[in-house]
Amino acid sequence: MLLALVMLWAYTSFSQFLIIWVENLKNEIPWYLRRISGGWSEIAIALILFQFALPFLLLLSRTIKRKAETLCAIAFMIVVMHLVEIFWFVAPAFHPGVLSIHWLDLLAPIGIGGLWLSTFLWQLESRSLYPFHDPRFAAIMDEVSGG
Repeated sequence: MLLALVMLWAYTSFSQFLIIWVENLKNEIPWYLRRISGGWSEIAIALILFQFALPFLLLLSRTIKRKAETLCAIAFMIVVMHLVEIFWFVAPAFHPGVLSIHWLDLLAPIGIGGLWLSTFLWQLESRSLYPFHDPRFAAIMDEVSGG
């Protein structure tokens, strides 16, 4: 599933780029030209390498896909690169040709993610993870307990 996600992600990103480039959309092409030059080009190359090429090549191996730790590490790398991709898409290029990263660019996703995670865990404490009111639940529990 992760391999399919990586391939779908690459396909949609490249298709978007190709459509904008071939259609010669005058409002969109300058954005791509600024993002693939100067300090932004390293981020573009890192996105191609670490969000598609490396995970794709690693996920072709059966032995890597059978190890949960390795699969989690690849998934974590993809998530981190997705955050970098969001930064690449959204961050304004106030200084053309120069990449400038503010400390809040790094702290904001951590803070928002921490708020989301704490809210999720707080809500999870008040809810049951078992479907107690499902009529099939009792039958399944009887089978599991051997009764």
